[in-house]
Amino acid sequence: MDFINLTRKLKETDEKKRRKIDLFEASNFRSWMLYFVPGDGTDMHYHASPETFLVIEGKGVVKGIDGKERAIEQNDVVFFPAKDYYQITNTGDSPMVLFGNRSEAFGGPHVTAQPARASE
Repeated sequence: MDFINLTRKLKETDEKKRRKIDLFEASNFRSWMLYFVPGDGTDMHYHASPETFLVIEGKGVVKGIDGKERAIEQNDVVFFPAKDYYQITNTGDSPMVLFGNRSEAFGGPHVTAQPARASE
């Protein structure tokens, strides 16, 4: 059994390393915390396993591969099925903190969307 206090963990982590803080790992599970300053976020990508996020503080948007966006804020929980492209961006004026987990160990595939080619 392991325990972590997220508030304490965030305070203990060097500001330069706050963007992604790994918390727990097993062969078929992992959890982490993401810390995005205003304007920061992820690239458009997917993972091979389902994933959830809990917004601990702040607000932002989740964008799908189709361009549709959904606002997220504190206490929202977001679920992504396996291979569902998404991008998360902090649109607020303060940090956005997310708690995430996925059913795979650290090091699983992070598949980014390929940019569209310019017409020749």
